[in-house]
Amino acid sequence: MFLNKNILLFLLTLALVGCGLFGPTYKKPDTNAPASWNSRDYLSKSSNTNLPELAWWTKFNDPQLSYLIESALQNNNNIQIAVGNVKAAAGQLKQVEYSWIPNISAIAGYTNATANLMNPGYGVGLLPSYSLNVFQLINSTKYAKANLAAVKAAKDAMRLMVITQTSGGYFAYLGQDYLLTLQKQLVSDLADLLRLSKIEYTKGLISLYTLQSYEQQYEKAVAEIPIIQNNVVKAQNALRLLMNQNPGEIKRGIAFMNIKSDSIIPVNLPSKVLLNRPDVQQSEQQLIAANANVGVATSTFFPTVSLTDAAGFASPQLNQLFTNGNEFWNSQIAVSMPILSFSTYGQIEQAKGGYYAAYYNYIQTVRSAFAAVDNDLSAHDKFIRSLKTQFKNYDSSKIAYDLAKISYEKGLYSYPTLLSNKVTMDNASILVTQSKIAQLNTIVQLYQDLAGGYMVGESAAK
Repeated sequence: MFLNKNILLFLLTLALVGCGLFGPTYKKPDTNAPASWNSRDYLSKSSNTNLPELAWWTKFNDPQLSYLIESALQNNNNIQIAVGNVKAAAGQLKQVEYSWIPNISAIAGYTNATANLMNPGYGVGLLPSYSLNVFQLINSTKYAKANLAAVKAAKDAMRLMVITQTSGGYFAYLGQDYLLTLQKQLVSDLADLLRLSKIEYTKGLISLYTLQSYEQQYEKAVAEIPIIQNNVVKAQNALRLLMNQNPGEIKRGIAFMNIKSDSIIPVNLPSKVLLNRPDVQQSEQQLIAANANVGVATSTFFPTVSLTDAAGFASPQLNQLFTNGNEFWNSQIAVSMPILSFSTYGQIEQAKGGYYAAYYNYIQTVRSAFAAVDNDLSAHDKFIRSLKTQFKNYDSSKIAYDLAKISYEKGLYSYPTLLSNKVTMDNASILVTQSKIAQLNTIVQLYQDLAGGYMVGESAAK
């Protein structure tokens, strides 16, 4: 079939006008976002703070923590992989957008004297080729744009994860390092208590049962030390891996017990959290892409316009290479559409199935986001209360030890009794440290699920 250029323009215009009639229209799912959070946290307050751009870790006033996070954001391999994925998705979009432009091939030849005695020389030509399904291209562009947005959101999610892992890992490192000091002190005090108890047992002052209980406490405390030491090494290596470094030491910043853990946390409303969280953004863009993919499959039924033109130039001499020859434009245009292509129906059903899965993945992501933040608010509130109780327990044990020390100095208490009070205080101190590690983790987790900080430094980079 041969068509002139006016007919081609008419077909293209008709296709552009009618494309909205054949592509599925995307409609954002209704997630019924709650008006407020169910759980209450007395150290949080509702705020319109732009959490993605909030460097919340600076509230701890620890330059080492800030350095680790900045270094991880710059050097982390997983972030760089995500950046590469963004570049690839951007290239895919350009590939689709540029498919509107015809492919042009160059042809060249040489005519010798035998073949053309009167006009030997060189010949060149341009051969444009064009194959276009307007409906498919429009939907493919929608798909590529949504895919690019989803991949960018995945990169933001990775940045958020790296911030979480770095801050949480740093707090765990400091906590385990301090816990190791406390555990060694406990072992030392238990060793003294066991030594004195053996003397008391030989004198018949205590029973074998009491002696064995001291031995059990000592052995249990000793067994904890290599576990804690291993935790310290793992925490250090995890932090260095996040910064794309080989295993080694990590500099310590602020003393663990000086880390402020009872600061007010700004909390956005549920609807704002959905806008902030990159995983929710990613899942919605995947849904948009899946919706567009249905249109890509459906558009197979619509016409494809093909065009092949030849533009030739000939010259008897090389310096006349671009002089017009005898042949100029010969256009050949064809419009085709499938009559029977039953496999296309399978492609459409496959695309619809992908949309169905993406729809419920989006709903699940939203529901999980709501649940995660609500859980975090509850955990942060309860763990800070638990930490306060552990501090009270430690204060009571310290008062008891101080009183026992006075009584020992006055000759009213034996040294083993004083050591027993010291061991009780050591254990209380360990419980405080463990509780604070857990409580700091709730802060980190809450900021992650509120999507805090992942845009820090991004604006400057752009």
